[in-house]
Amino acid sequence: MDIKQEINQHLEWIEKIASLLGSEEVTQAKIDALTQHDKCELGRWLSAEDSRAYRGYPEFQALIDSHAEFHRLAGQLLTALEQENEAEALETGAKFIEMSQQVIGHLQALDKEGK
Repeated sequence: MDIKQEINQHLEWIEKIASLLGSEEVTQAKIDALTQHDKCELGRWLSAEDSRAYRGYPEFQALIDSHAEFHRLAGQLLTALEQENEAEALETGAKFIEMSQQVIGHLQALDKEGK
């Protein structure tokens, strides 16, 4: 597992979210898919055999939790934008960014632990 690669894939996933903002193509099905934290690359890795070496570290569980919350917030953000609820979108957007930073921080901490 290359944690730096996982960080890059996380950032690429955020770019996918950004490309949906204001898009006519956002459907409830897409929002539902985005909230499934176990479907992205990082989510699949978290439950795969490759992550076994990291599971004993406290950061690993923190990563699982923050990653799931990150995906929940992504769906909430897109829903707020689709409903043109600007106040909720701003609040959720700030939480989304904060949670993304937490995910990256947990990944970086695991990277240090694993060396």
